[in-house]
Amino acid sequence: MTRYGYARVSTREQNPESQFDILTRAGVAPGNVVIEKISGKLASRPKLDELLEKLQPGDQVSVTRLRRIGRNHQHLLDLAKWFEDHEVDFEVLEQGIDTSTPIGRMFFRFMAAMAEFDREAIVEGTLEGLAAARARGRVGGRPPALTQRQIDQAQLMYDSGEHTVDEIAETFRVARSTMYKQLAAQHTGHDCVLVVYRNTRTRKVDAYDNRRFGETGASEEVQLDADRKWWPIAANRESRVKAIVYVVDGVVIRVRGVVPGEKWKRDDRGYADVPLTSPPLTELEIAQRLPTLGLSLGDPRPHVKGKIREYLPL
Repeated sequence: MTRYGYARVSTREQNPESQFDILTRAGVAPGNVVIEKISGKLASRPKLDELLEKLQPGDQVSVTRLRRIGRNHQHLLDLAKWFEDHEVDFEVLEQGIDTSTPIGRMFFRFMAAMAEFDREAIVEGTLEGLAAARARGRVGGRPPALTQRQIDQAQLMYDSGEHTVDEIAETFRVARSTMYKQLAAQHTGHDCVLVVYRNTRTRKVDAYDNRRFGETGASEEVQLDADRKWWPIAANRESRVKAIVYVVDGVVIRVRGVVPGEKWKRDDRGYADVPLTSPPLTELEIAQRLPTLGLSLGDPRPHVKGKIREYLPL
C-alpha cells in the first residue's frame, strides 16, 4: 500500500507549504505529495490526473480539505466513486473523513444520495418553470437586440435604397453584424416570401370597426381580411414579395400567394394591404409557384422570441 497526498492552490502566488506540512505530519512521505497550482474552477487538473493513473488497489489518497480536490459537489462524488471502484481509500484530514472505515464509506454514500435528490429536484423545478413560462408565451434566453418595430423600420430604411447597413446599424445602436442578420434575406435582391408567426391564443378584435386580426377562427372571408392587412413592406420590395407564409403555434398552417398585377394599397404609415390569393395555396400550387421555398404545409417552424415576421429568400 502507498499513501499519497494531494495539495492544490489556486494561483502561483499562493503558498502550498501549509497543506504540505499537514500531509507530511499525517504520515505521507514528502516525495508522495502532489502539488497542483491551478484554479479550483477549471475542469482540467493535470497533476490529479497523473496521480489517478498510477494508483493501485489498496493505495490511499489524503487531502487537507474537500475543496482542495473537488471542483464541485458532483466532481467530488465522482472522485469518491472512482476511488471505491478502484479500491483506493480516500482521507480528508481536517474534516475527519476516511473511506477505509465503515463510517467514512457511509458518509460518502449519504452525500451521493443527497446530491442525486438535489439534482432531480432542480431538474424537476426547472422543467416545471419552463413549461409554465411557455404556457404564458414567454421563453428564456437573451433578450433580442431589436424589437419587431425596429426591425420593420430598419427594413423600410434599407429597402428605400437611401441608407447603408452601417448607417442603419448606427441609427439603432447595434453592431453591423446584428443588422446584417436581420437583413440577410433582403440584401440579395432576390424574390422572397414574408413569414408571419402567430398563435391561436390571441384572437384580437378591433373595438372601433370590429375587424379581426391574427388567427380569427372565423370564415375564409374574415381570415383573408386579417391575413392581408397591414404589412410593413417597403414599396421597393413590392415586386419581389411572392407570398406570405403563416406559421401558427410553430407549424406552417397556410400559404397565400400574392396576386400578380393587382395594385397594393398603402396607409399613411406606408404599410401595405397586400392582394392575396383566396383560398390559400394547395401543396401542388406551392410547389409550382414557389419551388425553392423549402417549406410545406404542416412543417414545424418554431417561433423565435421577439421575431413575429421575417423574410426568406427564394
